[in-house]
Parts: sequence; C-alpha cells; structure tokens
Amino acid sequence: MTRVPESFEVEVPGSLSNLGPGFDVLGMAVTVRNRFRFSTQTPSDGFFVGGQAVDPERHLSFRTLRKATERFGGEAVKRLRLDPIEEVPRTRGLGSSSTARVAGLVAHHVLTRVWPGRSEAQAFLAREEGHPDNVVPALIGGLTLSGWEGRALKVIRVEPAAGLQIALSVPARAVPTKKARAVLPKAWGRGDIVFELSRLAFLMHGLRELDPAALRLGVQDRLHQDHRKLLIGPVDEAFEAALSAGAAGAFISGSGSTLAAFVIGSSAEAEAVARAMCAVFEAAGEKAEPRVCVPSSSGARYRLSPSAAWTKVPA
Repeated sequence: MTRVPESFEVEVPGSLSNLGPGFDVLGMAVTVRNRFRFSTQTPSDGFFVGGQAVDPERHLSFRTLRKATERFGGEAVKRLRLDPIEEVPRTRGLGSSSTARVAGLVAHHVLTRVWPGRSEAQAFLAREEGHPDNVVPALIGGLTLSGWEGRALKVIRVEPAAGLQIALSVPARAVPTKKARAVLPKAWGRGDIVFELSRLAFLMHGLRELDPAALRLGVQDRLHQDHRKLLIGPVDEAFEAALSAGAAGAFISGSGSTLAAFVIGSSAEAEAVARAMCAVFEAAGEKAEPRVCVPSSSGARYRLSPSAAWTKVPA
C-alpha cells in the first residue's frame, strides 16, 4: 500500500503566453514561481486553505486533484490542507490559474503515485484550463508550442536561448481572462491572418538567434492586442518607452494586464526597461510594479520535506 506523505511542497513557474502573435499557441515558463504547501494533517475530513474550510469544487488546485483521481485513478483524497505562497500575481496574464491547476495534478501524483504520462497530463490540463499555452510550459518548462490534432495535444518544447532577459510591468489593474476574451472579434480578415503568420515566423527566429530586429517584428500582433489594450491602459506608450529604453520588443502577456518586453542584455538593462514601462502607467495615474525575470528551463517540481531535493514531475 502506498504511504501517503504527511506534507509536501509543489513549485510551479508562471508563464508568458501569446508572446504577441502566438495566440493560444505559444507559452514560456519564467522564473516567477508559485509554491504550494500541502498537508494531509487536518483536524477533520475536508479541504482547507490557510486553515479555512473551502469547497474543493470552487478551488482550482483541489478541483484538479479530484478530477485527476476520477480520470486517472488512485484513492480519493478526503482531507488536505493547502498553504500557498504566491509570487505570480492573479489576473495579470502570467499564468496564475495554470500554476494552481498544475499543482493539483502534481499533488494527485504525490498522494497516489499515479501519473498518466506526459501527453495525457498535458491534454488533461489544457482541457481544464481551456487552452494549452500557459499550462504546458508551467508543467514542463521552456518555450512551448501547442496545438490540437483531433483529441490529441501536440507539443514542441524549445530550450530558451541563453542571454534573454524579460522586463515586466505589472499594473495594479486586473484583467480577468473571461473579460479579455469577450472583447475579441468573432472573426479576423485574411490580411490579419497573413500578418500574424509572418510575425510568428520572425518571432521564432528571433527567440532562437536572439536577433533584435526579428524580435521587434515578431512580437507584433493584430488578433488580440489592439482589443485588449483598451482594458489595460497606455499600452502603446509603454511599448514605445520599452523600445526607447533598449528592449528588442514588447507585448501583452497573455490576456493582460502585464506588459512584457524582451531584452538582450543584462538584468540592469532589463530593470531600466521595466521601470520605463511602469513610468508611463504612473504618469497616467495608474500604479504598476516593475519586475525582471528570465525564461525557466524548469517546470513543475515537488519535494517531500524542506530539506529534500526537488523532484521533477515524470513529464
């Protein structure tokens, strides 16, 4: 019989998605991470967050864990406490909900020793999230391209090039994904689709070769950014400030409100770009927090005690 650990930690990276033209396709794990501390030692059966009882169907991690048990097997969990340490801000386009879902699937594995396999795990998480671009890099790290072929999710993982810095401007204003999707048009024109395909080609070359000219073109988009920037604030002005400060290209991360910029240089140069974007928001009366991160090769991982080594999920 499998021994259930009394406690364990799961760590999951946040992620950038879309990266301009890669709508619902591209995602990149970054070194902004959420940590989830689970414990099976609770005063009674049930699910708790920070000591408060919660409905597991209304909590992303617990709901994912329960659905994974139904889908992949293992003994149902009857009691579990979660104490999250959140570094990834919620509703800011950095994959917070994906970290919670991935943590739930990893918790299922730790508690039951059941793992569906890499492809099944990715497809399961993508269906739960509604799209694969955040959950896939959160699970396996790196830069990922994801797309459906029938009911099978096809994924290509690319190791991010060394030397790429990412400057972030994280506005105080939240943009829920549902609201951001509601402002998108129902269809796009032929010219927009051709434009998007060309920019995606430039972007992939730019990320592979760290070509600043290709990155500047590659982050351009006509499918979603022009619509979503109206929910965020002075996006165009912030992009211009990022380029003036030395960025290779800037874009809305996910559905926003975070703006991200690729910087080929030092962390100090990336900090200057982040501050430049935030200054635009502050001049408009909006608060924004500057951050700097880099691509993360590491995806989700767990450990059974604070002194234990981290273990990658078997993805």
